[in-house]
Amino acid sequence: ASQEPPSRIQDTMLSKSNKRRRIAADACTTIICPLYDLLPEKMLEEVASFLAAPSRVLFAIAITPPSSISPYHMIMARSRPNVSRSSIAGNEWHTLDFGDVEKELAAKLSDDAISKVLLHIDAANKLKILRLTNCSNMTGAGLVSLSGSTSIEQIDLSLVGAHQSPILDPKPPLDCDLVLPILDSIINQGRCQLKHLQFPHMWRGGDYDQFNEFLERYDEMDEMLGDGRDVFVTFGDMYFGIQDYTCSECTQYYSSGRDGEDGNALYFCNTCERYHCTQCSAMVECQTCEDFLCVDCIPHTFCASPSCTDIVCNNCLSNKCHKCSKKWCTDCSHICIECDGNGCYQTCCAECSAKEGVNGVHRCDVCHTKLCVECSEKEKVNGVHWCDVCDEKLCDKCRLIGCQGGNNCSVCVKMVAPLLLEENRQLRDEHTNLED
Repeated sequence: ASQEPPSRIQDTMLSKSNKRRRIAADACTTIICPLYDLLPEKMLEEVASFLAAPSRVLFAIAITPPSSISPYHMIMARSRPNVSRSSIAGNEWHTLDFGDVEKELAAKLSDDAISKVLLHIDAANKLKILRLTNCSNMTGAGLVSLSGSTSIEQIDLSLVGAHQSPILDPKPPLDCDLVLPILDSIINQGRCQLKHLQFPHMWRGGDYDQFNEFLERYDEMDEMLGDGRDVFVTFGDMYFGIQDYTCSECTQYYSSGRDGEDGNALYFCNTCERYHCTQCSAMVECQTCEDFLCVDCIPHTFCASPSCTDIVCNNCLSNKCHKCSKKWCTDCSHICIECDGNGCYQTCCAECSAKEGVNGVHRCDVCHTKLCVECSEKEKVNGVHWCDVCDEKLCDKCRLIGCQGGNNCSVCVKMVAPLLLEENRQLRDEHTNLED
């Protein structure tokens, strides 16, 4: 028999070796994660115990063998113990808050990932509190795993954490057309346990007929009407779509008089747009509008002025300087009353108003009249000017009174000289009329 050349034999052996490697590689590609082959279950459980709750579930899903595996994995499975999904993720699920993981991770989670998490922990039968903090990538379809839940008591769909403004820009893709049918499947259950719902700000501020209809259906629930309370505000104002008389943290219901039997009181925070009882969150009064805000919300409403110590709510911190774009409270920002009347709403902070070349808004130190630099130069306008000698910002009328009262500042006298001349002319005219 003819013998094959050594080079051809080597090529054949190399080809078979490569083929074996390709088969093994193809088999390995079906693995989600090889950890369940390499590490014992107890070690995986120990690793998972250091993770936040949402990460623990995602970890359990990632290392669990797929439902359909190759013959290679079937052989390997005989030599390893079974990995229990519940032993890694845990069996006791009271609260699932995606705010416990990094914001960047939560923002990347898809509806499919969230659905798998809820399904993995049997959320429809075990979970009591669900907070979708920072899940800004979801449309709501992933909540289908929660359909018909008889255990859920609180759902937070605001997509923001506690004591954060609910106004998101850009608006997230959360779709009420996808979410509301799931919520309907929950409230229509005879054993519904739902006590509190927090909706996205964009739903409450938008024109969604189906959302309005859902609020009415929720208010009509026998379980909710059993204690004689109206659940949601269903008329058009800033409280529309907010669950009334219910603490957003402990879900305790308080009567319309605010005071509960335990001596605690319920207040609405204008910054995070939630109700809080005094047992769950300390409340303080806005020193401008006298509304209330949470102590934990104060850092989000600091006035840009380093010397300002006033506590103000988010609504009163709306004066944005046209020059530096920082937000200032009413006392620290200046709005030109002349420009305001003409519709341009010139707003400038005290810091920028002192800079040269800026159309800043000065406020009279005496009568508090506010005018921008351009309007102050107009004729027959009670302009507000700053004197760099006596370091005072005064309107023309107050400066004139000061000069007449003994202010001998030459710069101030020069500023009001036209007014003094006009006053002398008027006095001469009156004297002439009296002589005639």
